[in-house]
Amino acid sequence: MNDKIGSSDQGQAGKQPETQLIRRGSQSRTPLKAAIIGGGKACDDLLTLLSNEKLNRLNMKILGVADPNPDSPGISRARDMGIFTTKDFTELYTLPGLNLLIELTGSMDVREQIIRNKPIHVSSIDHRGARLLWDLIQIEAEKQKLQKESEQKLRQFLESAHDIICIKDLEGRYLYVNPAATASMGLSPAKAIGRTDFEIFPERFARAMTAYDREMIVKQKTLFSTERMRVKNQVRHFNTVRFPILDDRGRMISFAIIARDMTEEVSLQEEVRQNKEYLENILANSSDMIITTDLEGRIVTFNPGGERILGYKREEILGAKMEDFWKRPEKRQRLMAEVEAKGVVNNYPGVLIAKEGHEVEISLSISQLRDSKGRVLGTVGISKDVTEENRLRRQLIEQERLAAVGQTVAGVTHFMKNVLNGLKGGAYMLNVGLKRGDSALLEEGWGNVQKGIDRISKLSLDMLSYCRDRKPNPVPTDPLKLARETAEILSKSAEQEGIEILCHGDDGPPVALDPDTIGRALLNLISNAMDACREKSYDPEETPLVEIMVKRDKKDFLFLVKDNGVGMNEEVRKRLFTRFFSTKDAGGTGLGLSVTHKIVEEHGGAIEVESSPRHGSTFTIVFKGVCPENQAGDTSKQ
Repeated sequence: MNDKIGSSDQGQAGKQPETQLIRRGSQSRTPLKAAIIGGGKACDDLLTLLSNEKLNRLNMKILGVADPNPDSPGISRARDMGIFTTKDFTELYTLPGLNLLIELTGSMDVREQIIRNKPIHVSSIDHRGARLLWDLIQIEAEKQKLQKESEQKLRQFLESAHDIICIKDLEGRYLYVNPAATASMGLSPAKAIGRTDFEIFPERFARAMTAYDREMIVKQKTLFSTERMRVKNQVRHFNTVRFPILDDRGRMISFAIIARDMTEEVSLQEEVRQNKEYLENILANSSDMIITTDLEGRIVTFNPGGERILGYKREEILGAKMEDFWKRPEKRQRLMAEVEAKGVVNNYPGVLIAKEGHEVEISLSISQLRDSKGRVLGTVGISKDVTEENRLRRQLIEQERLAAVGQTVAGVTHFMKNVLNGLKGGAYMLNVGLKRGDSALLEEGWGNVQKGIDRISKLSLDMLSYCRDRKPNPVPTDPLKLARETAEILSKSAEQEGIEILCHGDDGPPVALDPDTIGRALLNLISNAMDACREKSYDPEETPLVEIMVKRDKKDFLFLVKDNGVGMNEEVRKRLFTRFFSTKDAGGTGLGLSVTHKIVEEHGGAIEVESSPRHGSTFTIVFKGVCPENQAGDTSKQ
């Protein structure tokens, strides 16, 4: 009876039966020593196939070939292979160990002679049975060919793989290592094969590797692990899989290891984690309200600054529509249309309704959120609570208006009183901030103090310049140099705010000017131009620019201060030089341009204005008949 190994357990429901391996009996171990009768083409082909060493599993040996024709293909092939040949097939009977005759002549007479004459211990196969043998040998040959091709493809795959691939025996000796593995080991394949981890790696690492190997050998199943090792003084991270290699009977004879170097991915993950923590810290510690929304305008992210400003907890507001918190939802809709058109909008004023029902005035900078392919995911908005700031601004505007109505010292004194109040308020914030250790309150209080000091200084200078009858003290002055020096005073603050200042014009001989007062006039105009740039929301392709030019024409010359800021309409332009008129809300005294106009007139010059909304403004100071007739006319830039 044939032995059977690997039969399935029919008692386990739902399991597929395992493949049954059928073994031949003990006679299968007896080698076949055959002789071929008939040396035709079939014999030649059969000898060619059986000459393949990989077919030795058939356990067959050809002892001789018989054919009346000594030049037949089979006889010639047999002679070349060193096999016994004869014309008389009965001579084959005497070959030692012969136990099988294969008749390939197709002749019935020959077949009958074989049956009558062959020794009893010798079996025979006629040409019909030989066809079955031929097919079996052909199948085995094709199987060997496919196996060889598969082995070649497998080796090509293993050799070209970027992953580390190794095969070990059950004692942990390396049987195979691919190029990626030898590169990581720093050894050639010849020096790795047959060695263990303890002979290649440091003991600590080898012990860890061996522990993983033993676990897999004990459990005899695929195991996954994450490992670290030092390669060329650098720590590398690997994702490793170990799995057993089984023989035909399902017994584990070796095992394979495949390790993928994940160092770059681990580093990237760590960088992403750090960046995430960094951004989360920004969100958590920002005093401004930071909100992200999806494409439907629903809130996705709401930081603690937003909780403080609006009074809502994060859990209460996530998923709600941002539009619902605006006092005027239609204004939010107009804003989103502008964001869709431009991608970003800065310093957009709005009013939100807090949880307790009070209004919160904000200055919002918002932009589109995009993924790596540029697809819009939603928006991110950073809102600053300007409620108190606007209240103070409105209060100061009203106070300035009262001062303008009186146009008297009392009005100016009242203005000064309000500035002092601002200083007191700033000082109070500083004191409270110091007591509480509140850096935000300290920063806001100090900002108010600085604003108060700056406004007192500016107001004092403007009042002195406006109220005092002063005759200019002209001295030889280089207008272009004066313009450059004046621009330089504001260049630092302009640079910090992203405003570009250019200064260029015609060189020439000095002209008679009072550099102190003309410099102050230019400073007022350049400062106003920067304010106009700050108030404008620029398109992506446009940047804030203030340009100062000096032009000469015979005996006349001009100062031009040009900006691409917010501009002004005709009504505002007509009131520019009116006392106490300002477009800067609480940020101006309303005397700057009046002082500039007065200075220019005292020099016998004139000032002109060209402007339109969103297209900027150009202020031109014209001085006639002050230039010497000889002038260079060169152009220089700063």
